[in-house]
Amino acid sequence: MSGEVAVGIDAGASKTRAFAVTRDGTTVGRGAGGGANLLTSSDPGGSIAAALAEALGGRAPEAVVLSCAGGDREADRARGEQILAGLVAPGVRVAVTHDGQAALYAGNPQGCGVVLIAGTGSVAYGRNAEGAEQRAGGWGYLAGDEGSAVWLGLEGLRAVAHHWDGRGAATAISDHLRRELEVRDFHDVLPHLYGRPHPAPAILAAVRAVALAAAESDATAVGIVDRAGSELARAAAVVAHGLRIADGSVYLAGGAFENVSHLQHAVRRELVALLPQAAVEAVHEEPAMGAARLAARLAWGGAS
Repeated sequence: MSGEVAVGIDAGASKTRAFAVTRDGTTVGRGAGGGANLLTSSDPGGSIAAALAEALGGRAPEAVVLSCAGGDREADRARGEQILAGLVAPGVRVAVTHDGQAALYAGNPQGCGVVLIAGTGSVAYGRNAEGAEQRAGGWGYLAGDEGSAVWLGLEGLRAVAHHWDGRGAATAISDHLRRELEVRDFHDVLPHLYGRPHPAPAILAAVRAVALAAAESDATAVGIVDRAGSELARAAAVVAHGLRIADGSVYLAGGAFENVSHLQHAVRRELVALLPQAAVEAVHEEPAMGAARLAARLAWGGAS
């Protein structure tokens, strides 16, 4: 099957999504695969290939853009381009970008404003009308990613450890974590944490436990989510002021906003203080759609 299509792929740590679009922006194919983080996933090429093939449905693409964490690093970009080159015919235009840019284009087809991503990791990325770019965060869970799902889960695990030891306050996160993992005490949590692929089952269970406890107004859980909101809002504000678009839009994207209901409220509250003139809205399109818009520009031109 042939036809003029461009494909955008968003490769995340836990899932990969692909959209195929026509010149007029109509979505004609969707695909999915497993995690494809270029640094931590076991088989990123396989996940990317599965999502791309499903989205194409036998069509031949004009261009393919891969969005991934680390796509702004030369080594990761080269690896991503190598993977794409092995999946498409010679002459197909390919490019690799970072997940922040794809998420911004998902929120705004012109790619202007600030996007604040809180998914497995976190990052704030912005671009102004002159094409200048800036980012804050996105350094991975060992060095940063404040406000991300992994950060929330790790903070929740620390709170449970302190509760178990008597070093910290009692928290409902403990009971929710035990139910999520079907364990008796914190000793039984450790096999679900260490020696497991990232993010470990215990971290993901702790995210859910924090969300449930925060919804019950547990003070420790609410405090964790509020700190996450503060860190995320600060990152967005740094980018917005650096690009002189403090009166522009801030787009919220990522699964942590969807799965931890109190988080979006906490971020919005902080942004009112830090960026009082900004318009804050959720990104309703998937990041893969932002990558598809970039692929369409690569294939057929358009303002950048």
